[in-house]
Amino acid sequence: MMETVRVLDRPEDFKKYGIKQTGLEAWEDGRRDSPEPGHGEIWYFDCSFEDGSTLVLGFRPKSVDHLMQSEDNPNVAINYTNKDGKTFFDYRMCSIEESSFSKEKCDLILGAHYLKGCNWDEYDVKVVPEEPSPLVVDGKPSEDHSASVDLHFTAESKPFRPGTGIIDVGEGFYYNFICITRMQVSGHIHINGEDKEVSGAAYYNHQWLNISPAIAFHHWVWGRQNIGEYSVLIYDIVTRKSTGLVQIPLFTIDDLQGNRIFENTSGDNMNFEILDTYIEKVSGKEYPCAIRYTFEGEDMKITYTIRNPQEIGIMYVYGDAPEPVRKQYDAMGIKPSYTRNLADTELTIETKADHKTIHGRMLYEFNFPGKELREN
Repeated sequence: MMETVRVLDRPEDFKKYGIKQTGLEAWEDGRRDSPEPGHGEIWYFDCSFEDGSTLVLGFRPKSVDHLMQSEDNPNVAINYTNKDGKTFFDYRMCSIEESSFSKEKCDLILGAHYLKGCNWDEYDVKVVPEEPSPLVVDGKPSEDHSASVDLHFTAESKPFRPGTGIIDVGEGFYYNFICITRMQVSGHIHINGEDKEVSGAAYYNHQWLNISPAIAFHHWVWGRQNIGEYSVLIYDIVTRKSTGLVQIPLFTIDDLQGNRIFENTSGDNMNFEILDTYIEKVSGKEYPCAIRYTFEGEDMKITYTIRNPQEIGIMYVYGDAPEPVRKQYDAMGIKPSYTRNLADTELTIETKADHKTIHGRMLYEFNFPGKELREN
């Protein structure tokens, strides 16, 4: 394992970055990065409403396709899927002059739209309608900008900041991450002809980086679920081949009251097994179809198994790219693909006093920039 590739969680790391080892401060949810080429940042919400529809919101100083530019292009991304599975994209580009990103707290203004947070406990989002205009952002077209969003979020669990929230992914690059795994959301949306009051559950994260995740990582598994009396987050990232394919399995379990009963931020006390694989039909790449994590804590052993994935979305980024872009991928030794899956899960929690096993279903993504699952 390369020593530099790790979650920065040592006492000297907290001291270096001026971060408290316990408790988060408001400034940690403000802007953390710069407009320099290669740098990016996002404040992101993933909402699951009670009527079966979902909404993803992203607030960014720079879009992915603008990452290598030397100035911001502030934007808001709306990705809505109705209860029947029909998806609608709406992007808003905002002028630098009419936008601001506070460094003191989560206070983002992008033209007439905003995101305001209060000490990692509550958030308010407002996106208002704009005149139609054709846009293509990160390869996704949108023209209808009539959508409006007015939502309030309340945290039901404490934030998850792995160490300092700063992850060294080697070779001078970082990929940083803080999230709230469990939130309540309510309010009003008007999107693609649907005008309704909504309520449900949500997830939030704030990321800032100086390398594209497609380049930083060989693959990752990301998912969250409510399973029995617990909520689980898995964000298992494996760094690119040049940095040694280092595995950093971020994992949390919270109870119904939002208390964190287990947290993991390294591979030191974890055993990982690929139990079975399949050939993904679109990309032709080998993917796992059964994986098991075993975490050993001081007084607790956790076993978490994901199996029988049902693909509900596939993007073969390499195959869909034009020939010049594929040649760039070839030069980097990557072959990006992505699946979104619904899978069976099994969570076992063992303590000296108790042993329980719970079964559930989880929606998770397997993002796979690497060429082969088992690389040396």
